[in-house]
Amino acid sequence: MRTVALTVLSLSVATLAGQSPLAAQRRSNVLTAEEIQRANVGSAYDAVQTLRPRWLQGPRELNRMPANAEESARPAGISVYVNEVSMGGVDYLKEIPAAMVVELRWLSSFEAANRFGPTEGQSAIVVTLKRGG
Repeated sequence: MRTVALTVLSLSVATLAGQSPLAAQRRSNVLTAEEIQRANVGSAYDAVQTLRPRWLQGPRELNRMPANAEESARPAGISVYVNEVSMGGVDYLKEIPAAMVVELRWLSSFEAANRFGPTEGQSAIVVTLKRGG
């Protein structure tokens, strides 16, 4: 009986933990227009900073030895693509009004390289904008 009670308690805790915002953040690599609208933010950057701050940390480079000290001090960056066009770094998100965004999607460095070609280890945030805005 005690084992059954512990099992039920463990499942309850796991269910509640699965509904937390941090757990959702770890699972979701997409921000929808609805989520952004609910957050009531001004720019795409504000939306990411508020709802998915981990996206702004850049990729983790595991088991990679830097070639020199300068390279080790320079973190891998984040590329921003708007409607499939490269727009530069993450600061470009500050120029995009949140009301114009249909979707923001985070891609790992591997996914970004597969989709856009060589990315020098950069992850990507892909922005889909409303048409005719």
